[in-house]
Formats: sequence, C-alpha cells, structure tokens
Amino acid sequence: MRPETGLRPAPPAPLLGTLRRALAGGLVMGAALGAGTELGPVVADALGVSGFLARLIPAVSVSVLAVPLVVLALRRRGGSLRDLGFGGTGANLRALLIGAGVVVAAAALVLGAGTAAGLLRWSRPDVGTLAAYVVANGVVALFLEAFPEETTLRGYVWTSLRERFGGAASALGTTAVFLVVPGVSTVVGAGTARLLGREAGPVGAAPGGQDPVGYLLLLTVFGFMLVVARTAVRRAPLCVSIGAHLAFLTVNRIVYEGDRRGAGWHADVSSPDVEILVPGYLLVAAAGFAVWRLVERLRGAAARRHGAEPSGENFGHGGVRAADRRDRSWTAGSAEAHHGGQSSSASPVAPRQLRPTPGRERPLDPLSAPTAPPEHLPDPPSHRRGRDHRRRGDGDEHRLPSRRGRRT
Repeated sequence: MRPETGLRPAPPAPLLGTLRRALAGGLVMGAALGAGTELGPVVADALGVSGFLARLIPAVSVSVLAVPLVVLALRRRGGSLRDLGFGGTGANLRALLIGAGVVVAAAALVLGAGTAAGLLRWSRPDVGTLAAYVVANGVVALFLEAFPEETTLRGYVWTSLRERFGGAASALGTTAVFLVVPGVSTVVGAGTARLLGREAGPVGAAPGGQDPVGYLLLLTVFGFMLVVARTAVRRAPLCVSIGAHLAFLTVNRIVYEGDRRGAGWHADVSSPDVEILVPGYLLVAAAGFAVWRLVERLRGAAARRHGAEPSGENFGHGGVRAADRRDRSWTAGSAEAHHGGQSSSASPVAPRQLRPTPGRERPLDPLSAPTAPPEHLPDPPSHRRGRDHRRRGDGDEHRLPSRRGRRT
C-alpha cells in the first residue's frame, strides 16, 4: 500500500507533473542559495553591520527566498508545511534532537576510531569559545542550509515524488535533485553578483572551485543519509533530517576547519585521505536511522495488536490521529450529540451505553437507545408494518433501525 503524503488523496499523479514539481523544488533551492548569498553581504554593508549579524543576513535571505515559494506551491494544491513532515512544537524539537543525536553519535564512533588509529590529533579545546561557536554556527547554518534545503528537498521534492513512486525511487530522485542544487546556485550567484556590480565566483558543479567528483560523491552519501533520516520517525519526520543536517555541518566545520573558523577546537589530520572518515560516519548514521525506523515500526505493530494506535503523524500529517478524531466523536463527554440536544444529566441513558459494541464503526443511533416505554404506543398502520418497525425490548437493542418509515 502506498503511504499517504498528507496532500489530497488521489490516484497516482501524472508522471510529467511529478517530475516537474520535483525539479522545481531543486531549482528553487539552488536559485535561493545563489541569490541569497550574494544579496546578503550587500544588505549587511548597507546596514553597516559586521560579525555575527553580517553572517546571519545572507542566511536569512536564503530562507526568505526559498521557503515562501514552497508554501505558495503547497497552498495552490490545498496543503501546508505540515504536509511536508513538520509537526507541533514538542514533536519538532524531539525529532530535531533525534536527528542531531544520531549523527553526533556516529561521528564520535568513527572519528574516535580514527583518533585511536593515529589518523587525527586534537587540539586542546577552549570550552567557552567552542560553545559560542556551536550556537552561532547553528543559527547561521539553520537558515542558510538546513531549514531551506530540507524544506525544499526532503520536504517538497520527496513528498512530490512519493505521490507517484515508491520509497527507493523517491530516495534516488530526491538525491539526484540534491546534486543539481550546487551547480544552479553557482550560476545564479554569478549572475546576481554581476547585476550588483560585485566580482562573480566560479561556476561549476561544485561551489568554491572544489573538486567536483569528490564533492558530488560526498553529497550523494550525505543526501542518502538525510533521506533515511527523514523516514526514521512518525512524528515530525522532516525535523529529523534538519537536525541531522545541522549536526553534520557543525561536526565537519569543527573537526576539519575549526582552526580557520575560530571554533575553539579542531583536529590535525595525518593526510588528506583521512577525509574518508566523513562518508564513513554518514553511512553509520544512516544505519542508525534505519534501526530507529525499524524499532518505531515494531512498536507501532505491537500497539496495533493491543488495540491502540501508535502516537504521532504518519510521515507528514498534521498531528491529529485518526483514532483521536474517531474517539472524540463518540465519547460520553459530548452527551448532547447523542441525545438529541438533551444534557447528559437529563438523559435516561448512562454514558457507558454510548461506547461502541465490538466491531462497530460508529456509535449507536440515538433512536436505538432503550428508553422507558410510553403509556400507550399505537400500532403502526397495517401498510407500514414490518420487521423494521417492531417494538424494542425483544433482544434487538443493538440493531440499528432502518430509515424506511422513520418519521422526522
């Protein structure tokens, strides 16, 4: 059975429309990244700010350019950001911590093994500087990369593909679109810089003149890990990939660039080949998210066997479970709905009688509730007599009355 995406349930979407929406999500992210990183410094110079604020303005510019376009596309189809995998505040925070925790644990395991093997040598940490850097870098990375990229890619692109394809094909498609983003950002960034009279950066498949082959290989592993993270939990799943994205950026910038970024801690590598540890801990993190997903599925199956629904959304729903909606419609708390407007105190039916009988999908019709017989009940006319109009009290109290012949 194809899992629901949260958007309007419908037959499989047309192939061309699905591919067009998926590619549009990647183009939006690439264009926002290129334009925002070039517009941001101009705005910062105009405002005369520097330091952390000068870094924050380009980051916020990327989110401001990318996310509203996704929201607009969702609203045109009757959806919202919750349909992409966001949830309530508590669910978002929990999912964010799960994503960050799994990646940090995987990095500690693999990088710790590399340190034991003599591949990494660590500097003495400056705890205060390190804490300040983690907070400042986390805020900037959230708005510059993690939030807009996950919303457009593992959010909009993934959800669009899941309307048509299965999980494996959607994962491959989302990762392929992810690889397009850096090249689009360099093209848009160069064009924006020329329009603003600034020096344009290099254009290519990788930003900053990096080796395109190595960069795209690392990006493929990174994208695969983020897709697995996005499917790991039921509640606010997109926030898991946001937390994983943030943790990856923070760990890499501290370990490999901490001395240049003033992070207060860094590692000296014995050779450039030590960077192979990065895809190594990404694969370990992906395995961790896969195990987490398996555990959640087993818990959900156990809950269903015991007659309870597992809590949370189903990969992007808004947060109200179907079981909750069904339960609220026929608990005894709203007695007026079951007694024709009478209060529960005035009703001769005890609240427990409104509970469903086993196997029933909806509450008993209020007209079928046993009541005190009136002093005189006239027989129905002969032409309307039948089995659907027999009197109550003959052992059929749980039978729903037919609507034929019911007087309104």
